[in-house]
Amino acid sequence: MIAQPQLSVVELSEKRKKLILPFVECTKNVFSMMLNWETELIGIFSTEKFMSKYDCSGLIGVSGALRGTIVVSVDQDVAFAAAEAFLGNRPATIDEEVVDMVGELTNMIAGAGKDRIRIPGILLGLPTVISGRGHSVWFDHGAHVEILQFSSPHGPLTVEIGVRGL
Repeated sequence: MIAQPQLSVVELSEKRKKLILPFVECTKNVFSMMLNWETELIGIFSTEKFMSKYDCSGLIGVSGALRGTIVVSVDQDVAFAAAEAFLGNRPATIDEEVVDMVGELTNMIAGAGKDRIRIPGILLGLPTVISGRGHSVWFDHGAHVEILQFSSPHGPLTVEIGVRGL
């Protein structure tokens, strides 16, 4: 069950701010620096599981001081526009280059977010990418999941942080 969105970070507890704010900042920075796109945070949700509304998701496992998964999910139009910005031509399908680009964006956001959380002992795995409309991402049993919903010039995207240990 997904809670009603909280649009203001002022409404968040200190514990949630410590987890969420670094990923908000890193997502905005990565899209700005790598794609020259401005993204806007439009919602924050808490849930126990997540079913993607989008076509492509990059996942990175988190271990050590925190345990869980970080997911960056993008709509097909966002994936194609990002691939075009990186490669110079717009793909017609979700192909290997689109998958690589989604994985790289996920890696940059997760890595920068991990560094900004400033909790020693957090380790990240390598990105894995899943594609297909309506795919499901199941987080660790007992994980607290925060969904950060963003808008971009080319469509919506989310960053989902599902961790235990915070």
